[in-house]
Amino acid sequence: MIRGQYCPSCGRAIASGLGACPSCGAILGPGPVYGTQNSYPKIVPLFSGNGYIIEQKILALRDTFGIKDQSGNQLAYVKKQLVSFGPKFWYESTDGQRLGEIHGKILALRPTFEIYDAQGQLQAQVKKKIMKLIGEEWWMENASGQEIARIKGNVWEHDYRIQDPSGQMIAQIHKKWISVRDSYCVEILNPSFDPYLVLSYAIAMDNTEKKGDKKLGFGPHF
Repeated sequence: MIRGQYCPSCGRAIASGLGACPSCGAILGPGPVYGTQNSYPKIVPLFSGNGYIIEQKILALRDTFGIKDQSGNQLAYVKKQLVSFGPKFWYESTDGQRLGEIHGKILALRPTFEIYDAQGQLQAQVKKKIMKLIGEEWWMENASGQEIARIKGNVWEHDYRIQDPSGQMIAQIHKKWISVRDSYCVEILNPSFDPYLVLSYAIAMDNTEKKGDKKLGFGPHF
């Protein structure tokens, strides 16, 4: 298991040598700090494993994704709002409970998505680098604007790697070509990072890839 340096209280990526977490203020002891899977509460408790499958439902009236665990058990759905000021998705449990939301910001100069929890609290933002000659690159910030992850991908192979600010692996996302619908495999390599944020990035990336930045109203794309 590749481990990154994370706050054991809130799970956010932190730099070495800090006496306190810049995100939550938790006091840090001497030496390296490595969060563990159970060291902080998950934003969505349903997402606490290390492997997921995201499948698009091809017969749905709206863009709808099903999220399953590695054993094929249905955990939740992600549904796109039909009429909204910019792309908007919400997470829904199998019994209809709202779990969180993803909002696309249409007035941003670059593709930008905000990730919220069930209480409407902003948890993170993902933003796409628009001046990239080869491949794709996004980054993720926490609610305070601190970068917590960098995402790099091969647009032709649909393979994306999520790394912490120090370059250590957090997760990997790969598109399955044998499926009749869009399907992504998500592997969490560092359990300190919340799977909800990784899954939300995959939804945002898929939406941007398929629709195109100009169609979404995100402004110029270079």
